Amino acid sequence: MKQSDDSRLTAGILAAVTTMVFFAVCLAVPAVSSRISDLGNLNLITYAGSVILFCLTFLLYCRLLSRISFVSSTGKLPQIFAVLFLTGSCLFLLSAFSLEGNLTGGVSYKYVWHNLPLILVILAVVTGLLLFFRIWNFREIPLSGFLYGLYYACLTLVIGYTFYTPNVFGRYDVADTAHGHAYFNSIYNVYHGCAYTETTTSIYGHYGLFYKIPMKILGGNFTDFILLTACIGALCFLCSFLALHLMAKNSLIRILGCLAMTFPVLSMRGGYYWQLWPHRILFASLMTLFAAFCIRFRKLNRITWIIGYLIALLGVVWNTESGMFCAVSWAGLWLLKYFSGNRRSPLRLAGVLLLQLTGVLLSFFGAFGAVNLYNLLQGASANSLKEFLFPLMSSSYMTDLLRLDLPLYPAAYMMVLLLFFTGTAWGISHMTWCRSDKETGSCPPLPLFCFFLSVLSLGQITYFINRPAYHNLDIIHIPAVILICILANLGLPVLRPAAARLKTLSGISLVQAAKGSLALLSLSILTVLCAGTVIQYSYNADIKKNYHNLAEFQQFANVIAAEIPPHTYGFGVSVAEVYSLLGWSTNCYTLDFTDLSVRPETADYVISDIRKKNIQAVFTGQATMEKMESFAPEAALWFSENFTLEKEYEFAGSTFRYYIRS
Repeated sequence: MKQSDDSRLTAGILAAVTTMVFFAVCLAVPAVSSRISDLGNLNLITYAGSVILFCLTFLLYCRLLSRISFVSSTGKLPQIFAVLFLTGSCLFLLSAFSLEGNLTGGVSYKYVWHNLPLILVILAVVTGLLLFFRIWNFREIPLSGFLYGLYYACLTLVIGYTFYTPNVFGRYDVADTAHGHAYFNSIYNVYHGCAYTETTTSIYGHYGLFYKIPMKILGGNFTDFILLTACIGALCFLCSFLALHLMAKNSLIRILGCLAMTFPVLSMRGGYYWQLWPHRILFASLMTLFAAFCIRFRKLNRITWIIGYLIALLGVVWNTESGMFCAVSWAGLWLLKYFSGNRRSPLRLAGVLLLQLTGVLLSFFGAFGAVNLYNLLQGASANSLKEFLFPLMSSSYMTDLLRLDLPLYPAAYMMVLLLFFTGTAWGISHMTWCRSDKETGSCPPLPLFCFFLSVLSLGQITYFINRPAYHNLDIIHIPAVILICILANLGLPVLRPAAARLKTLSGISLVQAAKGSLALLSLSILTVLCAGTVIQYSYNADIKKNYHNLAEFQQFANVIAAEIPPHTYGFGVSVAEVYSLLGWSTNCYTLDFTDLSVRPETADYVISDIRKKNIQAVFTGQATMEKMESFAPEAALWFSENFTLEKEYEFAGSTFRYYIRS
């Protein structure tokens, strides 16, 4: 029997329900969750099982339903489906919205729409949406290439300016000097020619290698680092804008989508959320643009295959996790391309599988070799695999330090997972396994791209799954918006005639109802995100007034220069930032002290270095000493017994200390 679109839709719904039941049982039933926890990380094991289960059950349901003769449903059923889907989605989103402040690290209280009565917010949103759709009426609004370019350029510049916040000490109650120090400290070490060792490795990857030459050209201080990072952040969004432009044809959807992408940076904060922006976003954005280009212009060939894995290799050097997700998603794209074709044989399948596995392994081990080549050029020994993967191989980092329980009340991540499951299923549905014998041809561009994007995002979201803190869902915000835009664009042919004449709704099929209702929901989400970005950006523009006060930052550094000897031995949180403005060396290169809990022996190394060099004066900070007292008490005790506080300096909520030998 012919495999209809109705059967694929039914298979997707059944697979999603099966997966949701499995997910809930694993996390909510104590006996089951306890057994899973004995095996390892509860969140990640449950999540991995859910992803595998969804793919397998979708394939199974597709195969089973292919034997059933489906008649395209018309009449009342599609209309009822659309009403139930839209009503259920709106109620879920409303619940998630009202509960989002319950997530760890939630700061939703600062948003204007959380400071107003809920009914007023609902009325404002509904009125705004009705007005927007009434004016637009789902028409195409032609725009020239020049206007697109101007729009993308302006948004990119605004993003770059928002990221350029060199005076991180000026952020007061929203300061993140700890994570800023973690990143800059890694780059500061490489800038001074340090190899990657147990005591100088970076906790977030080997991105310092990319910064080394540009930092040498610019001068190497903290403000140069912020400038480069701001440019990288802007590049992430520019790549994403262009990828959306390639894959969505409607001009207004392109405009809404690009503005909606900027929501986390322009609306949720006025600067960096260091762990994600742009660190874990960069290579995912580069890979997304490259895949969109290759698929749109039909350039999937040997050369682009190699380039894709080279991008993944560089991504692994930059950040091991995100780089490997790039490699796996690139392999997934080529495997879907093969499985959706008609030329198949066991020998050819073995060759394709071996080729993609080789590409993934070369990406990883090529990055491993590149880092060790740098080490050897610096006269140091090569890292082991465990050191290269630090801290991913550390059980405390994965199961104790970062893991939080996933919320089981309505939360945004649930709809995000369903969104990427939809993209994955759309691609899988074009495999020959899910098609009838009469259906031929390879996977069309849009399902192929959405499958790639979904695989990449399902990998990236593991960062949130392990630690479901409020802002960590940002890691897949951009691909989620791109996929929402594609789904919205896909349903426009259903919405246009429906908007012109409601009577046409009586003749639509179940699949058309699904496309139309999904498009309407997607457009509503895009509109709300855009409105939120515009409204809340004014708040962030206000709190940014301290970010660019470099004169105050430089003045503080000058005070330090006037009162302590140049190149005084320094270590700890934010010391390298201050020293870099003065052109001083800390003479101490270690893992950042903000992550002392992961590797407490770093403090022992510092104490040993002080004793070996017979250091007579030290510049450090209160936050550093508190970290030592908590995670390396013996090192802190020795320091307190052998050094006396001479001077103390306060700057924008940070306390620095100058000690001399007792």
